[in-house]
Amino acid sequence: MTNSSKENILIIKFGGLGDFILSLTAMNSIKKFHSDSRLVLLTEEPYDVLAKKSNWFDEIVTIKRSIFYFLDKIDIKKKINNLSIEYVYDLQTSKRSSSYIEIFKNPKIKWSGIVKGNSYYHNNADRNKMHTLKRQENQLNFANIKNFENYNKQWLFKESFEHKFSKKKYIIMIAGGSSKRKYKRVPEVVFIKIAQELEKKKIYTILVGGMDEQELCKRINRKCPNILNLCNETSFFSLAYLAKNCSGIIGNDTGPIHLCALSEKKTIVFFTKFSNPELCAPIGKHVEIINFFGNVDETISKALCKIVT
Repeated sequence: MTNSSKENILIIKFGGLGDFILSLTAMNSIKKFHSDSRLVLLTEEPYDVLAKKSNWFDEIVTIKRSIFYFLDKIDIKKKINNLSIEYVYDLQTSKRSSSYIEIFKNPKIKWSGIVKGNSYYHNNADRNKMHTLKRQENQLNFANIKNFENYNKQWLFKESFEHKFSKKKYIIMIAGGSSKRKYKRVPEVVFIKIAQELEKKKIYTILVGGMDEQELCKRINRKCPNILNLCNETSFFSLAYLAKNCSGIIGNDTGPIHLCALSEKKTIVFFTKFSNPELCAPIGKHVEIINFFGNVDETISKALCKIVT
């Protein structure tokens, strides 16, 4: 990492995917506010791929976070030691990311986050009761960034992806979710029944997911042999392309649905009692929430009414 005559601005944001997507508005607002500065992002794989595609950053630094904070600090210090940082915008705002302030030699560093006593301490007792987007807007207001602006999303949707339903009406189905948080998923029978009903209406289903969801998607595919199972076969950008050209999106509260919701297509999101849409719902003009309280038939009926109309 090299020095520059410009001010160096550091943004800290790791995963998961949904959190990273929700933070794009804040990142863009910081970039516009510091338009004459050099913008550096501290993140982790695979979110660096999204950051590179945005073309917002002069440099992207990735680390592999350890269970031990001090190992993170050694890695970060090694990678940014020669860079004089004037501002840090900590969008992760965790105990871990707050501890990174110890790395920086500049005693006058301006730190936006939850480090008490610092220049731009986000001193709002209700911050954890706010949706991520509103919380970050409020955080940046404390740092004198008043224009919290939406951003041009065209860079997300440039990659094409040909498939057998390209010329047909199809929906994207996201039946999985974090393997560490399976309690955030609705039962797979919900997706099986929805796919079966949609097929009767000549609406085809593309099933997407990651490596950890392959067995789940195979089980759904066995019950619904006419769906297109693209689990673990899409990149961020091919998924965005599929979303941009679909008739609707339906799935659990998980990272890929946040990405798909940016397409502005109708997006139906299932929330179980273990997550709160008021804090972390995907952002999009046509996002609708269905709260799942255990009634499978009612959930299927609601979803079909919303996705078909």
